[in-house]
Amino acid sequence: MTDRIRLASVGLGRWAAVLARAMGRSDTLEIHSCYSRSESNRREFMETFGVAKSASSYEELLADPDVEGVVLTTPNDTHRDLVIRSLEAGKAVYTDKPIAQTLSDALAIKAAVERTGGVFAVGHSARRLSGCRTMKQWIDDGTLGDVSLVEANFSNERGLELTPQTWRWYLSKTPGGPLIQLGVHHADNLQYLMGPVKAVSAHQRRLYTESEVPDATMAILEFESGALGYLGCGWASPGIYQIRLQGTKQNLVYDLDFTHWDESHEADRWSSLVSQAYGEQERSPVELAPTDMFREQLEEFGFAARGQATVEVDVDAGIRALSIVHAAIASNEAGGRAIEVSDFVSGERGHQDR
Repeated sequence: MTDRIRLASVGLGRWAAVLARAMGRSDTLEIHSCYSRSESNRREFMETFGVAKSASSYEELLADPDVEGVVLTTPNDTHRDLVIRSLEAGKAVYTDKPIAQTLSDALAIKAAVERTGGVFAVGHSARRLSGCRTMKQWIDDGTLGDVSLVEANFSNERGLELTPQTWRWYLSKTPGGPLIQLGVHHADNLQYLMGPVKAVSAHQRRLYTESEVPDATMAILEFESGALGYLGCGWASPGIYQIRLQGTKQNLVYDLDFTHWDESHEADRWSSLVSQAYGEQERSPVELAPTDMFREQLEEFGFAARGQATVEVDVDAGIRALSIVHAAIASNEAGGRAIEVSDFVSGERGHQDR
């Protein structure tokens, strides 16, 4: 394909490199330009990924008529301004999760999407992992039966490595700590699998990190269906990524080796999904078809920028995931009391600006 979709990378740190490698595996995408406030970062990114040009300012990047979409990997508290400016400039926007730092920022983004009619996608790529897709299929086709309980955990050692020079150190920049950085993945996954969450009860602790943020969270989710879920996340252990579903006909246990997370085209080879049928002792492996969650989502975004596709994880899905984060924070502050999620989704809850 010669007419590649021309995207621009903004925020040229570690995660921009991960997504750049994913775009490099695509036959349909091209990193046409890039922007960072650091000239040396721009130069290094161009050399590493063969990018032909860069912009010396965000305004210059948005003024480039050849840029069809912007891929943002900047800190959470910058998303609102950068997304809105991109949409108003007529550019499609993909932002890494979470959609924003606060619910008020997320709702401002939604208003801009509706006002401009622009294409907007949130990088909740994990629902595209083969294990998650298979779980969804088993729920939808009845293989699993009726689900009463779901458990999910996403943790790693990041809290032990934070320093005051990193933005994730600060509570004002990273409310909830691992909850907004890791747990938000499962906030999306679990609602993708089980439907909307009605209420959240949570406890958070700062145990081993020297930073301002908590490094352990346990949250109980009450789904609108009546099912219950556990969402755990931490920043003080080796990487863990797991989902367990308990159905009336089958149980499913999904486990991914987090050390292979960044190379999404390899992740399924380092994953396992095991089923156990009702009344049987044997646990059977379930075959997982290979996927490439980062490349697939970015390709979908690129085609959507050209009007040839619809993004799966849109502004509303991003808001629903972020609402779980802020409901959990509010619950922790209320001593673990159950907090209704609907007020966060609608913007009526005052805690969204914490």
